[in-house]
Amino acid sequence: MADPRATGYSEDDLARFPDRDDPADYRHPFARDYDRLVHTTAFRRLQGKTGVVAPGEADFFRTRLTHTIEVAQLARRLGWKLGAHPDVVEAAAIMHDFGHAPFGHVGEEELSATVDETARAWGLDPAAVGGYEGNAQTFRLVTKRLTGSTAEPGLHLTRATLDAAIKYPWERGELSTHKWCFYPTEREQAAWVREPVPEDRRYTQSFEAQVMEWADDVAYAVHDLEDFYLAGSLPLALLAQSASARTRIAEQLVDRRARRGKLATSSSSDPGRYTGDELVDAFERLFTEPNGPFEGFHGLSGEFDGSLESRNALRLMRKRLINRLVHSVTVRDAGAPPRRHANDLVIPRDARLVDDVLRDLLWVFVIEHPRMATYQHGQRRVVRELFELYTDALTGPRPSAEIFPRDLQPAIYRLLASAERASADVEVLRLVADHIGEMTDAAAARMHRRLTGHVDGRFNDYQ
Repeated sequence: MADPRATGYSEDDLARFPDRDDPADYRHPFARDYDRLVHTTAFRRLQGKTGVVAPGEADFFRTRLTHTIEVAQLARRLGWKLGAHPDVVEAAAIMHDFGHAPFGHVGEEELSATVDETARAWGLDPAAVGGYEGNAQTFRLVTKRLTGSTAEPGLHLTRATLDAAIKYPWERGELSTHKWCFYPTEREQAAWVREPVPEDRRYTQSFEAQVMEWADDVAYAVHDLEDFYLAGSLPLALLAQSASARTRIAEQLVDRRARRGKLATSSSSDPGRYTGDELVDAFERLFTEPNGPFEGFHGLSGEFDGSLESRNALRLMRKRLINRLVHSVTVRDAGAPPRRHANDLVIPRDARLVDDVLRDLLWVFVIEHPRMATYQHGQRRVVRELFELYTDALTGPRPSAEIFPRDLQPAIYRLLASAERASADVEVLRLVADHIGEMTDAAAARMHRRLTGHVDGRFNDYQ
């Protein structure tokens, strides 16, 4: 094992569960983590998973894979600049969306709700199953793999790399029912990863996780803004040129925050809550400030037209926004090393506000548009009915796993035959959720058509 003093990371940080390092391997332990992750099927499947819209909608839209690569690039550079090991934050970024369900967050929400409903129908406590959450699914994928009749640990990643991908270090209901990173089935692995964490940081991200999450936030805000301007959905030139248009949209931004209960009535210390005046002022300055990110849009006539001027406006916007947001962050205590739980990332309130305004713009113009609602309605139905079809096959007088892939069938039959009914049923529901969660958008849609008799392909088109 590499000398931990060379990087400032301890033996605890470099430990694996279980330890299967090859002492002859010339790579740093964190480099081995990165290499293992980029060769996984979970990484490759991201090319077929929704970012905001499904892959194939247009050739310029980011997929979940291209988003992940861009997050990894930002995380590595920022980690290197601040003093964290760049391989740790880049590896965390590579795996951060492994558990992303088909059809994006609506697929995740529908899968979680359906897991809970099925758990109740089977006489189980939904808390014992854990629902479905993309971050928790990521942790499950990289720490535990069920194959045949045996349970084997997953990728044998180091503790520091695993911790760097944990955005929400708790189980559902422990601190939040909205986001979490651990299912009850991975409690042992979660305890091992978090064992050296000081008690006062029990629910706190590691420094590397904070760097990765900020890179994710910045990439999401800036790149989706670019994509939907290219698609004609975001009128950036109009917003840069028209005061009345900015006034109308600013009102919508404030109203949306108010409806969601995220609008502060007075100056707040909560980094995610702003007053209406703060939102309006930030939005106005963003589009009008001299030498600002939207300066290039002042001379454009409207939607993206492929001209050199419009391409330069996009390039300038992307460069200035990323530079502003990424380079605004600092390390809390310059005297302590930026290592796991020895330090924290400081994100200025103004930077968070700008990032949130950009993301809220996407919601107003794209995600809350009726076009998206109809699009997502059908996607939810596909996910729900897939889960019901698979679980229905496992109930009744003659349970059968024949519609499942062959590699899952031995484990399912073993669990169905188990005398420990409750614990076995929990694992069965987790396996069904694993199977659906790993599907790409196209695979989920094809399988839904196949299982409901709407076959539009050949025998060999399975999966």
